[in-house]
Amino acid sequence: MTPRELAAYDGRDGRPAYVAYKGKIYDVSESPMWAEGNHQGMHQAGRDLTPMLEGAPHGDEVFERYSVIGTLDAEPELKARADAPPPDANKERRRRWQALYRRYHPHPMTVHFPIALHLFSALMDLLFFAVPTALYAAAVFYTFLAATVMGAVAMVPGLISWRINYGGTWRRPFAVKIVLSVAMLLAGIVAIMLYLEAPGIVYTMSAEGITYHAIVLLTGLGVIVLGYYGGKITWGESMPYPQAKEAPVSTAAAASVPSPQTGAKLPSAGRYEVPFAADPFMPPLQRHMPASSTPPATGQSLSILIGGAAGMGIDTLEKVLSDAFVRSGYYVYSSKEFMSRVRGGSNTTLIRIADTPLEAPCWEVDLFIALDALALTHAAPRLSAQTVVLTDERFSAEAPGAIAVAMQREAQRLGDPRYANTYAAGLVYGMLGLETDALKASVQARFARDEGNVLAAEAGADAGRTLQHPPLPPLPYSHPEGAAVLHLMDGTTACGFGFLAGGCNFVASYPMSPSTGVLNFMAGMSKRFEIAVEQSEDEIASIHLVMGAWYAGARALTTTSGGGFALMGEGISLSGITETPAVVYLAQRPGPATGLPTRSEQGDLNLALHSGHGPFPRIILAPGSLHECVELGHLAFELADRWQLPVIVLSDQYLADTMAMTGDVDFAAFEQRRYIAPASETYNRYADTPSGISPRAVPGGGEGLVCSDGHEHDARGQITEDFRVREAMVAKRARKAEGIVAEVWPPEVRGTGSIAVIGWGSSRGAIAEALARLGDDRTCQVHFAWVHPLNPEQLAFLQTYDYRIVVENNADGAFAEQLALHGVRVDRRILQSNGFAYFADQLAQELAAVIKERA
Repeated sequence: MTPRELAAYDGRDGRPAYVAYKGKIYDVSESPMWAEGNHQGMHQAGRDLTPMLEGAPHGDEVFERYSVIGTLDAEPELKARADAPPPDANKERRRRWQALYRRYHPHPMTVHFPIALHLFSALMDLLFFAVPTALYAAAVFYTFLAATVMGAVAMVPGLISWRINYGGTWRRPFAVKIVLSVAMLLAGIVAIMLYLEAPGIVYTMSAEGITYHAIVLLTGLGVIVLGYYGGKITWGESMPYPQAKEAPVSTAAAASVPSPQTGAKLPSAGRYEVPFAADPFMPPLQRHMPASSTPPATGQSLSILIGGAAGMGIDTLEKVLSDAFVRSGYYVYSSKEFMSRVRGGSNTTLIRIADTPLEAPCWEVDLFIALDALALTHAAPRLSAQTVVLTDERFSAEAPGAIAVAMQREAQRLGDPRYANTYAAGLVYGMLGLETDALKASVQARFARDEGNVLAAEAGADAGRTLQHPPLPPLPYSHPEGAAVLHLMDGTTACGFGFLAGGCNFVASYPMSPSTGVLNFMAGMSKRFEIAVEQSEDEIASIHLVMGAWYAGARALTTTSGGGFALMGEGISLSGITETPAVVYLAQRPGPATGLPTRSEQGDLNLALHSGHGPFPRIILAPGSLHECVELGHLAFELADRWQLPVIVLSDQYLADTMAMTGDVDFAAFEQRRYIAPASETYNRYADTPSGISPRAVPGGGEGLVCSDGHEHDARGQITEDFRVREAMVAKRARKAEGIVAEVWPPEVRGTGSIAVIGWGSSRGAIAEALARLGDDRTCQVHFAWVHPLNPEQLAFLQTYDYRIVVENNADGAFAEQLALHGVRVDRRILQSNGFAYFADQLAQELAAVIKERA
């Protein structure tokens, strides 16, 4: 097993937990010491622990209790080490001394003596209060004296261990231990001096006597606190040795990063070795997956809609069924629409299973499961005469023709009302006539500690097999081999992976749906990657923190939605004049103002285009698929770094929350370039260049001054009001646009018809399936993922079409207006602004009507 394969067994989400040590791979899955693949906050399963345990105070004996299931093939890592430069002799000598100290460091051996002596002294002092004899008084003093001396002795190796083992961190457990230990030592010295000066004070109620006894008793309590925090450091804190934080991983032996949505794995490089200074005039990065010219294939699909109130577990049911269908060999797609409330309301989740990958929702459904009465009214427009409707028996009278099922009553009989969701999942599997092994595996993975859910799923499947219901459409053919190599993922996760691929190492955001998912994803990944995450006090602070991080040499990201981005306008303008890179993930939702905070719309294109005062170049990208989320997330950091400007990635609620299937994403294939130049003594931050790109240095990266100013400035970066300098700087910044236009990705064209259906961003999948449903050879799809700036030369081919239809999920036709500004005639616009994304079947009907009308 290679290190890359080993990383798949990290113990998370019910997966096996394997660790490697000295070439052997051990299965630690059943050990309570490795719950969720994490050992005492110190080590994570799925890794080779050999280098991390080199200086540990225990040896091979700790692995004797575990079974060996294989050996580790570390050839890629060995080759990487062989190619590495020889280690520094001084560093290697220091490392060996540190390893020796970690194995034999005396702090644990010395610290227990003062703890025991202080506790004994305090107990003896209490006994002295009951029987105030000279014997007890002497016992108190001499044990306290020994405890204080031994405490001072224990502090020395303790501080050394703090420095060597934990890098001198000032986290709470260490801060408490150090401050309290010093305070106790000083107090102990005071008590000893008081007693030696006048031993008789122990019998009196004088200030000296009270102080003496108080110190003895309080230090007894103090060592209990020290012991508590020492235990937290040893067993309860996730603070590994410095070299165990994230061991450098070669590209060939890249570790896998799990998708938070499923148990699937995506290859990742973990850490990159990239040049610090790349040439900004290198050829632009190429797409990893060229745009397809073939329309998507149509196949058999079946749609399931689940409706109920927030808090009823619809999300859980979606995750269980989606994962189970994938395990059963189907291609799965799911999307949701939900109200802006934590509890109540009426929400729906759509799950589609098919024999070919899907990328769009449908309006009408084949099977509807209503978890409450309100869901029947809410989903009524989506139900056709052929839709099979399941309801709980409590409100089945409100839905004539629906099939009543005792979901809640059966769940209570099985032991927990919450089992209703897994019972409903079983019903679906039983009605479809599917084997339940995949469903039980999905339930077990999600509820590993509650076997009752598995029993509920089995009971639901048994009931579903005997249920009398109208016929459902034929099941799609399953493709276990094809589905097994894909990963079920939502757009939030895919964008997050893209930002990781781009080298993002700083995130500053104020939470605002639907962008918060990326903030949460990056915060979670900060435990595995070197990423600093800051939840700022507002969006104004976010954008300025991001620019400060870029100014210091980081690759920074902020996430927001329309209202938050509006607050960033001045910061975006500051990015423009200071030529400081910035990457903004703008997840759109319907406005104006708060609008529909949990719904979807492509309504912020004009906001992204025109935010910020004064002219300056910017780039706007809008992914339309999971692969584009990854690819454009990576590209955003490349473009921002190289062209020194803001790059805005436009997503929306639909794309963020929708789950579809995608292939492996090899992070090692994404090239990272860092465009940082050294600052010489004559360095000019804003040197006028033919391309408009000035060498960008960071403070401390050379002898020169790195000066940045939000006013208009000269080449050095100092404020000026000279009109000639102003004209030169405006022209310099504008010249960047010329180079950017030459790198614009052309639109994706699918089909060869004469009627072009044009879209951008998240409508890609809906347009593709709508055209596939039409099956009209006269149509073709033209889709833009790079929406600003546009290259006029790439738009010329649009004039060759007989008819141009622009489809946008907004009310203002913002992208159609941009095409018109470039001289492209738009013959028809199909717009929607009801808070939904486009549904493939509805869009197919609209397109059919437009084409028929034209004919």
